[in-house]
Amino acid sequence: MGDLLGGMIPMKREKMLTIRVTDEEHARLLERCEGKRLAEWMRRV
Repeated sequence: MGDLLGGMIPMKREKMLTIRVTDEEHARLLERCEGKRLAEWMRRV
């Protein structure tokens, strides 16, 4: 299931965000996303 723009046209992602986190911060993010792919989860929150 891909993201859709307006429900009809697939969204093309052209921008990339790069952030640095500590091992602890990364582990906490993984815990919070509850088994989902981290990038997909971050887009929704």
